[in-house]
Amino acid sequence: MRSLFVVAGSAGRRRARPWPALPLLVCTAVACSSPAEPPPTPVATLLIVNGTCTAAGCGIVHVLGFPAANQPATPGGPWSLDLGTTDAREFCLTIPASATFRVIGQTSAGTSDTLTTTWTSALPLALGLVPPGVSRLQASPTTSLFVPARARGWRITLPGDSSPAPAEACGT
Repeated sequence: MRSLFVVAGSAGRRRARPWPALPLLVCTAVACSSPAEPPPTPVATLLIVNGTCTAAGCGIVHVLGFPAANQPATPGGPWSLDLGTTDAREFCLTIPASATFRVIGQTSAGTSDTLTTTWTSALPLALGLVPPGVSRLQASPTTSLFVPARARGWRITLPGDSSPAPAEACGT
């Protein structure tokens, strides 16, 4: 570890004193550090069984989660959580504990107006797919609602099943 010293004295005589640098060092350390917040603990996992698979292989499945409550009216359609994409036969993904969606607009007076919507895994969610070659904005829910926090794990075949079923938590 390197020490920081402030040199004081006249041209003829120099003394190194460590104590004047201590407040500067402490202030710098405090200003440059921030408490690391751990990522939210995953509440549930979802095992996706790729319903496009044949003997020749599997197609790409891009899974979105659509919160059921508090959907703001936006020109882009309902807001969604991007849960993952795969071309594997099975894919384990983590459903986040929460998600936030912001619609930032402008009032007639010209001031900024922001609508914030928060979803948590204790609220209903439906699943949907983004078809290949289609914008995510055109995707919509294709399953019934479920509440991710009601089980540690879920399982569904997409496309195919109409509702996720509680299952053992899969490894992510």
